[in-house]
Amino acid sequence: MALLDNLLTLHRVDSQVRALRTRVTSAETYFNAQEKQLALLARQRTELETQIKQLQANVHALELDQAEATGRVEKLRAELNTSTNDKQYKAILNELKSLELHRDEVVKRAVEEMQRSEDTKKRLETHDATIVERKKVREVAKAQLDECMKDVGERLAELERERERAADLVPDRERKLFNLIADETEGEAMAEITVVSLRHREFACGACNIEVPFETFARLSSNSDAAVQCKACRRILFLSETSRADSSKDSKDKGSKDKDSKDKDSKDKDSKEKAAIARDKAKFEKTKKL
Repeated sequence: MALLDNLLTLHRVDSQVRALRTRVTSAETYFNAQEKQLALLARQRTELETQIKQLQANVHALELDQAEATGRVEKLRAELNTSTNDKQYKAILNELKSLELHRDEVVKRAVEEMQRSEDTKKRLETHDATIVERKKVREVAKAQLDECMKDVGERLAELERERERAADLVPDRERKLFNLIADETEGEAMAEITVVSLRHREFACGACNIEVPFETFARLSSNSDAAVQCKACRRILFLSETSRADSSKDSKDKGSKDKDSKDKDSKDKDSKEKAAIARDKAKFEKTKKL
């Protein structure tokens, strides 16, 4: 088979492989997105649990501080009742007031920390509900991926083997070129030349609609072992069977016309030569009679 025929075979199989891979890739991407989302939710849950533990530790420390301050206040009140002079009484009273202010502040902070702890627990409960729902979505995504692999897995493996066989028939240089263009154009590595007007020698790339020179059309018409690229979109150009047949017919018609023209010219030349001979013969006979 010619190079372009092998490239077209590779192109057809490659398109099928890419289409099936797209289905599988799409299902895998969706499933992986759910996995990442669950992993993120798990990290966020761990952070919330850590916050709750820290808040509970803060509350416990404040409760200890409050209990210590309360004990000290009670002790100072007892000392206040047993003070023996005014100076001692005022000193104990000032310390007592300071401790009571500190204890009130500790109580206020403890209440705030407990409230934050309760709020964080509620957030954790909501977060757990979100995780449950996300796990359901992940299971659906996993089922879709498994179903997709079941539907196309065997066919995809078969097509990939067929693609390898088709690729082996293409020379290294052209195969690398095909793979490069296919990756750049999402599998559309080849483009058919569109015949706009064969009579006026007008042609265009079937992919980007940019004009294709007549020389390119003529080259592909006579040589199927040439990998010619579109100068605009860089796709590998090819002719359909119909375009090849039309080109061949046009060439034959043109050749036939040229032949008919040559035959006519030859006949005209022979007629002129015969007429000249006849005239010369007539002159000779006339001279002979004289």
